[in-house]
Amino acid sequence: MQKSQLSTNQQIVLVMAVLLLLSIGVTIGGYMAGGQEREKIAGFASDAAVANGTITKKYVHVVGPGRMWIYWLDLTFTAADGVSHSHSVNVANTIHDRYQAGSPVRVTYVKSKPEYFSIPGTEPTARDVAMSDGMFRYGAIASVMSLIGLLGFLFSGRGGSTPAGQSPSAEQLNRAIGPRGTNPPRAGFGARRS
Repeated sequence: MQKSQLSTNQQIVLVMAVLLLLSIGVTIGGYMAGGQEREKIAGFASDAAVANGTITKKYVHVVGPGRMWIYWLDLTFTAADGVSHSHSVNVANTIHDRYQAGSPVRVTYVKSKPEYFSIPGTEPTARDVAMSDGMFRYGAIASVMSLIGLLGFLFSGRGGSTPAGQSPSAEQLNRAIGPRGTNPPRAGFGARRS
């Protein structure tokens, strides 16, 4: 079986569509992360509580082609209402190195939303909000540019020319040579020369 290959125009449209989807994903992620960081900061300012927790596990995930190391700590703590919570937190390597499994840790959490918590060194800051807002802003700009580029490319390809690698349609042929049997006479054909 012969594999069908995308034309150059189809490849361009595919790449532009993928860029559009990725930029939309960055925009949505930035918007949601910024909102969550603001909510955490407000929660810590108005509804915070402190509990003694325990590190239950520490590990590293190696991801991506650059083999980037992502440091994680698993921890448990009991909130003021007596409910026990288990969470994972992504931390800097310097914070990761401070703890061992079984180490005690001070946990600050939002009483109304205990899933919003921090350990020393991981508190949400205005810098985190600014990074999320930057993701949203640049993602939105990239989304608009990608959409304009994609639409411009699609509409510019709708002219009278035939895309490379494709046969002209019957309509394009009729416009070029006229309907069957009604070819226009050639200038000077059959005329006597004097």
